[in-house]
Amino acid sequence: MSNEVNDNPISTLIGKPSRVYTMGDMLTEDFIPDRVNIELSESGEIVRIWIG
Repeated sequence: MSNEVNDNPISTLIGKPSRVYTMGDMLTEDFIPDRVNIELSESGEIVRIWIG
């Protein structure tokens, strides 16, 4: 099972816990099934959105 957000409408992510970080940042290793993770490039563009 993939944690990538590919086929779901972005509206399904509203109200979920979230974490926004820049590529290369250190992250905790805790797995939170409902958490939305938004990875940004150095210039602030969204690179990846994933759950966990």
